[in-house]
Amino acid sequence: MQRTLPNPSVEIEARAWRLRFLDAPPDLNTDLGAADVIEVNEPRKVYAVAETVDPAAPPSRFDDVGGRSLALLWMPPLAFDGADSAWLEGIPVEGLKDGGRVVRAGLRTSRVVWTNARAVIYAPPDQFADARDALVRFTVLERDVCEIEAAMPDIWAEIRRTVKLSHTVTRGDVRRNSASVGAMTERVTELNRRALLDDTALEQMAPALSPASKRLFAELALQANLFDRLEALGEPLDFAFDYHEVVNNRLTEASQFFRSYRVDSWILAVLALELIATSYPYIERLFALN
Repeated sequence: MQRTLPNPSVEIEARAWRLRFLDAPPDLNTDLGAADVIEVNEPRKVYAVAETVDPAAPPSRFDDVGGRSLALLWMPPLAFDGADSAWLEGIPVEGLKDGGRVVRAGLRTSRVVWTNARAVIYAPPDQFADARDALVRFTVLERDVCEIEAAMPDIWAEIRRTVKLSHTVTRGDVRRNSASVGAMTERVTELNRRALLDDTALEQMAPALSPASKRLFAELALQANLFDRLEALGEPLDFAFDYHEVVNNRLTEASQFFRSYRVDSWILAVLALELIATSYPYIERLFALN
């Protein structure tokens, strides 16, 4: 049987990029030059700008704890063995890294090691584009879900602080809490909206997605427990929305009542003054007769 030797023209060197995530389309005529742009449509419109970096440089130079970028290394099958060692340094085989998630997923010929700061793709050249597309979409969704999860403790704390407003509202409560409860209602509504969009993105219904990209994305989502995590967020978000709707209604009703009560009090005071003014001559005559 004749063996097929590797084609020496095929690029076998590892390559690396810094992916910057933008909410608006970048201006490629300025400082980005020929940078590649990956467009994500779900769960929201995001533009990942891929800027080439040195794969041999310490990957920590490109780590972004703020969550606006991702350092990415591509390791083709014929890349120099060990070129990824610096990128994998400090990443455990499983579990969490520095309080963050480590996700390892793969298909038959492609696999990924992902953290929130950096990622490594092992794939042949003809599968790299699909693998990168899956990785970028997964990164956007994973970070969205993490942001919703991180917001829940503040929501529970606010509910605990305002729980008495669900049954008793005073004039002072209206003055002190109307603005904060209104702001929290908007925040909970926004989180509900994002969770629904995240759930839709998890289903990967967009017809333009390639089967290979969808399969790797699904495997990444499965390894990151995104399905269970989004499902677990559903009931707490629904409860928080219903609770704030009730409290908002009570504050509104109480505000209208106290405003009406104040107006009624002024009307009664004016009527009383008019009655006194009208009856004063008669009262004065009555005292004079006595």
